[in-house]
Amino acid sequence: MLPSTITFLLLLGVSNGWPQFDFLNQMGFNGGFNMGQLPPNSPPGSRPGSPFGEIMGNIGGMMKGLTDQIGKITQGLDVNNDLGKMAGGPPPPQNEWMEHARRFCRRFPGHPKCRGQLPQFNDIGSMLNGILADTGKWLPKVPFINIRDPLAGINNDLRNALAGISVQFGQISQQFANNIKVRKVSVRNIHTCFQNICQRVNCKQQLQKNVQMKQDILKSTVAFEKKIFGNDVADKMNMRFDRTLQLKQALLEKAQLKGVVAPEDNGVFDKDLLLTETQANFMLNELGKGGEGAIPLPGSAKAKRASIFFEQNIIQKWPITAPIPYTFDSSLDNLDQNDVRGAISEIEQKTCIRFKYYATPPRGNHINYQKVNSPSFCGLSYIGRVEPANPVYLSFQCGNGRGIAVHETMHALGVNHQHLRMDRDKHIRIDWSNINPQQYDAFVVADSKMYTTYGVKYAYDSIMHYNAYTAAVNIAKPTMIPLVNQQSNIGLLGQRAKMSVADVEILNKMYCKAAGCDDKNVYCGAWALQDLCNNPNHNVWMRSNCRKSCNFC
Repeated sequence: MLPSTITFLLLLGVSNGWPQFDFLNQMGFNGGFNMGQLPPNSPPGSRPGSPFGEIMGNIGGMMKGLTDQIGKITQGLDVNNDLGKMAGGPPPPQNEWMEHARRFCRRFPGHPKCRGQLPQFNDIGSMLNGILADTGKWLPKVPFINIRDPLAGINNDLRNALAGISVQFGQISQQFANNIKVRKVSVRNIHTCFQNICQRVNCKQQLQKNVQMKQDILKSTVAFEKKIFGNDVADKMNMRFDRTLQLKQALLEKAQLKGVVAPEDNGVFDKDLLLTETQANFMLNELGKGGEGAIPLPGSAKAKRASIFFEQNIIQKWPITAPIPYTFDSSLDNLDQNDVRGAISEIEQKTCIRFKYYATPPRGNHINYQKVNSPSFCGLSYIGRVEPANPVYLSFQCGNGRGIAVHETMHALGVNHQHLRMDRDKHIRIDWSNINPQQYDAFVVADSKMYTTYGVKYAYDSIMHYNAYTAAVNIAKPTMIPLVNQQSNIGLLGQRAKMSVADVEILNKMYCKAAGCDDKNVYCGAWALQDLCNNPNHNVWMRSNCRKSCNFC
């Protein structure tokens, strides 16, 4: 199959009517090797300061991709891959082709080849090219979401206290843009000529490991939800992945890198997070993408706010009135299960949170631990409780499986990454000149309307922190440098040995306070960290609105 596959890809590469990118490089079927220096793509759970095991995992993933190629990619779940395989041979029967064309146009109703008529077999090249450059134009419209401004009605002193902390979602430093832009003429800035990472790293190429990772995740997520719903959910899961890609593209566009960088199309956000469509839509609205797309989704004129700020959206939080159910997929062996049990035991010993094991998946919400034999990641999870259940995917290929299971379980409980806090730039320096632009989403400060610190101080030793060399182009140089005690703290970044004091504190604040002990504003945590809880100018308001972050209850 491999020779015909290569022939097909070469054909796609030259039959390109789309100027932004070339599908051959996008999909990584040139062997999966970066034309520049190999970036580390350090997955969560890697040992601090030790990117070499991850590099070996990447090489293993590339070699596996070279031998498997397209033939072993999950058939029937992703129409784009189905069309790619089909293009390597003669035209299929017309009825078979029309079914694939209909599936493609249902997924990308705004694509030019889907306007007024279905595409033909010889349109495959133009059907697939450009999707990584501008997915949002072809997808169904992003629903508008009425996002409440948490600073509405807040006095100016408290507003001003957030200066330099509450960054706009997707905002980056000009230094980062300068470091990675290629030489080009800009309509707004014709004289600009930047240094560029993209002359050392191919910023438009999809490595084979990204292609394989997305297919591995798609296969697992579809199988999991099909068990629960009993019907085909491939379209639903593809939409989640498409929205995730659209979000990554929107972030690059906000950074003025559209057409310069193609984000990693691996199905995940920030390296180990799975997004629900609602979560992706919320962030797309924050980036001004509400209403972008081809046709409106049914009933999408309005949507409720999707936020991990629990006080205003309790549906995302696990009820503490009963233990959280969990179960193991049959893919986990005894050693794997022991790692997960160790992770759960640590959380139970240090917090009020309790779990209950079920030999078979229970009805209703639960956490389902699954093993995915992939060298491309250590673990994956959704953030907060999701419907109908929370799958946690673990590869058990990164060492310290227990610590990685803690990390992903804390995601399922609603905790985001430490280095994406709104105050992170007060604690670490990001070396934008050494970051692979395709992994920019791993460094975007989290949407400040979605996450709160609950007044817990930044912790270099948090089990939710990435390691210092994450996404490095030059693997000898860190991408995250502590601003305090650099020599001792840099080795703590990315540790997976145990939960830090701060990790325990955040879970206890989220889950272990009495009923009625809550915050009424997502910025309460930021104000608490600036010692405003007992400030005589604000203490009355803070006692009424920020009881949890200020430890008033």
